[in-house]
Amino acid sequence: MKLTTSALTPDRWSGEVLALGVFAGDDVPSGLSWPRGADAPLRDAVARLLAHGSFSGARDELVAGPGLPGRCERLVLFGLGRAQQVTPHTARRAGAAVARTLTSGPNRRVAVALPSWRVPGPDGGGPGGPGLDLVEHLAEGLSLAVHCGRWNVLPDRFRADYGSDLPQEPESVELLGAADTGRMLSRAEAFTHAVVLARELVAAPANLITPQRLAEEAVGLATPGSRLSVEVWDEAECRKQRLTGFCAAAAGGADPARLIRLHYRPAAPVGPPVAVIGLGLTYDDRGVLRSGGAVQGAKKFMAGAGAVLGAATALAAVGGRSEVQLLIPAVAKAAGPGALRVGDLVTTASGATVELNHEDAHGRLMLADALHLAARLGAHRTVGVSALGLPVAAALGPKAAGLWSTDDGLAADLTAAGYQAGELLWRLPLVNEYDDELLAPFANLRAAGPPSGDGATAAAFLRRFAPPGAWAHLEITEPAWSPRIDGYYNAGATGYGTGTLARWLCTR
Repeated sequence: MKLTTSALTPDRWSGEVLALGVFAGDDVPSGLSWPRGADAPLRDAVARLLAHGSFSGARDELVAGPGLPGRCERLVLFGLGRAQQVTPHTARRAGAAVARTLTSGPNRRVAVALPSWRVPGPDGGGPGGPGLDLVEHLAEGLSLAVHCGRWNVLPDRFRADYGSDLPQEPESVELLGAADTGRMLSRAEAFTHAVVLARELVAAPANLITPQRLAEEAVGLATPGSRLSVEVWDEAECRKQRLTGFCAAAAGGADPARLIRLHYRPAAPVGPPVAVIGLGLTYDDRGVLRSGGAVQGAKKFMAGAGAVLGAATALAAVGGRSEVQLLIPAVAKAAGPGALRVGDLVTTASGATVELNHEDAHGRLMLADALHLAARLGAHRTVGVSALGLPVAAALGPKAAGLWSTDDGLAADLTAAGYQAGELLWRLPLVNEYDDELLAPFANLRAAGPPSGDGATAAAFLRRFAPPGAWAHLEITEPAWSPRIDGYYNAGATGYGTGTLARWLCTR
């Protein structure tokens, strides 16, 4: 699907589907004043569509019907809510709603028009300054919804009849009245590609997306001109690098483990280096048990790795000002020979010893060594992303990620990036007193505190290994997977966290 902008007005355009966005309160339904200056046939078609319903322009509202003979075969009206309340998230949902109406009928050439492509937005547009431009966000919603059921990035196909039942994707979508915004469409394309890559990596079968396959995907990103370089360490190299905690977590795995390091270096780096770490449990036997045998239990615990690889593609395409180290510790966790047991003692790369009092401590050990490596690489701001299965959903629900941070500025920056990405981050407390819950008589610390505070004590554990400077961690287990189609989220892997990291890195 090719997205373009056009200076044409709706009454001068012709194709298969014309979609008109409506803000609540714009004389709906008494007599839609939009599109302004429209000719009589278009006004009459809009009036006929409004005559048989209660369309008000509310958010997520949509009505479709016959178009104008010789000009468009279908006419769609979709609501965005009040202009002052439109956010990047609601703009994406509007784009997705339009895309999902294209699953039947002619849809080769589509146009979308709004009364205005720039709105006040809540609080003057939220993070990012006064006013909110809708081009980038609505375009992302269109593209992410069209991805439903498709494999656009990975070359693998998992059905012999793949494509036979997929709706025809539009050849082109023109954004009418949104001329001279090529940069926004380029950003939308880069961010969409990043999320789609993360979705497909997490959704693919665990016997396909192994640590080695993740490494191969990372190597493929380091193309000439991308400013990305890549190193892949096998377990022997990790032992040489003294990543002893990572190696302990990898023991007994279903596939050989890999430590992936992508390095982004702009032509003229600004400020100190940044590090992002994505946990890559490409298979988790305990995760399957915790999810009651559901297939997502074998997949979604590598969502942090997917988010970091997706963000790397956006960074290469859009660019950033800071030097960035992107680290992915990847393990296929299984109870094979030599696997960790409760009661074992592990020495981490930092030299600290950890008593394993938790069956699912592998991810914490992997992150601990990755944090130590980030410090060795000189990171001054470090962000980790993981699906550790921490119990934060009881407080935040299934659509928000937990955020812990040692720095108010970093937490605010990530929250602002999440707002632009349509990803809700909620800051949770780092409680110093919870350090006491990790005390162990025969080790520097335990892997976990009491079950009732597992999220808080996991954050306290990771903070012990964070590099000097600002540190934050995102826990995305619940929003990383959707049980159903929900706006621009398809059923299955959502790519959550990718948009936040990509926008944070690309604006630094």
